Amino acid sequence: PGFAIDLIGKYLESQGIHDYLVEVGGELRARGAKPDGTVWQVAIQRPLDNDSADGSITPQQVIALRDASLGSSGDYRHFFEDRGRRYAHRINPRTGYPVDNAIASVTVMSTLGIDADPLATALSVLGVEAGLEFANQRGLAVMFILRTDEGFKEVMTPAFEALLSQ
Repeated sequence: PGFAIDLIGKYLESQGIHDYLVEVGGELRARGAKPDGTVWQVAIQRPLDNDSADGSITPQQVIALRDASLGSSGDYRHFFEDRGRRYAHRINPRTGYPVDNAIASVTVMSTLGIDADPLATALSVLGVEAGLEFANQRGLAVMFILRTDEGFKEVMTPAFEALLSQ
């Protein structure tokens, strides 16, 4: 989806459209502004308290998206449970088994969707500690949503925190 939103954006721009918001498979790309001149506002979905998808959308955070792309990867929509263990679509390439960590979702903002989309998946596989280290070393805007015994918890890089104040 990250590559697709980039291609759609390039096509729109080739047609003289420079203000748009594109979404494919949960990945977003925004350029310019809304028709009223304000910045595009997008919501990052909050994982549901029961970890199942009933179609409702409750925002975890709302951020301004201008001339940037947003990619997310999570396990709270597509998973199954067997004998009390959660299995999702993310596979740890080091073990060949499904990722087993507390990360419910990772969201990355980048200039291009082709960067944001795979980075979100890679960071979710790395885990929160190694993922934060990787992201902070590169100045990436990243938000992790973690499962804890007390509910969901957000952990962000300074670059992502800066987005929330805009």
